[in-house]
Amino acid sequence: MTSTYPATAMLQVLPAPGPRPVPAGNRELVEALRRGPFHTALHAAIRASGLSLEAIQRRLRNDGHQISLASLSYWQRGRSRPERPSSLAAVGSLERILRLPAGTLITLLGPVRPRGRWANHVPGSVSLEALGHSDRSLRVVSTKIDPDANQRLESLSHHQDLRLDATGTGYRLTTRRVVRARADGADRMTVMMVADCADAPPFTITAGLNCRLGRVVHDEEEDVTAAELIFHRPLRAGESFLAEYEVEVSDLPEQVTRFDVGFRQPTKDCVLQTVFHASAIPIRCYPLWQPQNSQPNPLDHELRIETSGSAHVAFVDLPAGRYGLCWEWN
Repeated sequence: MTSTYPATAMLQVLPAPGPRPVPAGNRELVEALRRGPFHTALHAAIRASGLSLEAIQRRLRNDGHQISLASLSYWQRGRSRPERPSSLAAVGSLERILRLPAGTLITLLGPVRPRGRWANHVPGSVSLEALGHSDRSLRVVSTKIDPDANQRLESLSHHQDLRLDATGTGYRLTTRRVVRARADGADRMTVMMVADCADAPPFTITAGLNCRLGRVVHDEEEDVTAAELIFHRPLRAGESFLAEYEVEVSDLPEQVTRFDVGFRQPTKDCVLQTVFHASAIPIRCYPLWQPQNSQPNPLDHELRIETSGSAHVAFVDLPAGRYGLCWEWN
């Protein structure tokens, strides 16, 4: 199993969730909210509400948001879009004022566009290709999700706990990440996942503390899935944030033999733990580190499997690359 975070995780294939519920009875609005872009959906929602821009502005002001009439007009015409933290916060109030399902408009905005020096390369980072993703998959993913979204975040801490079932063919993976915004407005992180065996069944991803599941894109040909985890609020530059999520899969056609995560940029600390079922303990377990996907693993010392059936590896001040554990069943 591998994961990548632009920091990449190889996990099993995540099916795209169904469309978000939208108001019925107005075909134009329904289609705009499903397909976007943001300004088209906003324009349709304003028309359907029957409210004037002045009335919307008053209601936003009552909610504590100072948005000018010119900004509202530009937003619905596509001449500009909400990007500052204060503007993104106002979009949540707009959804309520226009009687839309929570998250409908903010999801259509997509990742915040980087500005200034943060639009460029992050020191010490590597490409997604270096972590094993093909140009083709990146093109498929990029149609709906920005694979560089995590470059707007500094990775401070990454903890993952993998719990295998009694057969070694199913697991629950719990992830806790602490990040810090490199610029104002960062409001999501991206996880890219690759099925690590042929004919792998779909897995279920559940957003946990401080985030929700956004858009999901699946490249069926290469079994690559990218998913957005959207924070409950946009961050300010320098602000840290903790988010959690879980992934579950069962009935894989073969036993899982590795668990790794790929980071595009340096990370402060990473702790990875595998907990084996009491009836399925491997004979040995090793740490894994690959500076790039094509390079061999230079770590060959054996890890202790505790009496609890767990083994872990901890890294501090780690450069970009792949890190994890691998084990032998026989």
